[in-house]
Amino acid sequence: MVRNSKGFTLIELMVVILIIGILAALAIPKFTDASAKAKMSEIPTVIAAFDNAQLARIAETGAVGNLTDLVFDAPTASKWFDWTEPAAGEYEAEARNDIGSFETGATATSTVADNGTVTHASSATTAVSKYLPNFLTN
Repeated sequence: MVRNSKGFTLIELMVVILIIGILAALAIPKFTDASAKAKMSEIPTVIAAFDNAQLARIAETGAVGNLTDLVFDAPTASKWFDWTEPAAGEYEAEARNDIGSFETGATATSTVADNGTVTHASSATTAVSKYLPNFLTN
């Protein structure tokens, strides 16, 4: 009896599918975290520009100012965040959608005082600590 041994057996194909499934199960959460970290990286960039503009205003006038008083092209919205000014010297990013564990409506805020002290805060400190480890330690 002559056997044709070309091709793969069903067992071999099942093993390959199982291996691909295990790799996908490991890779998808890593990709999701990397994607969230990339989206969250907008916050420190925009807030650093705001902080520097406020510090320049303090150096010139001795007091913080509103967004209209600053040399800062303040965004009001981006793909991931809505940007607002709750008060003079404050600038806030509010998530438009869930970004990993930084959920819709979560905020990250920068506050600059008249003496030049800059503080960063968030309503979702665990998520910010995960995605932006140096943001809250100022």
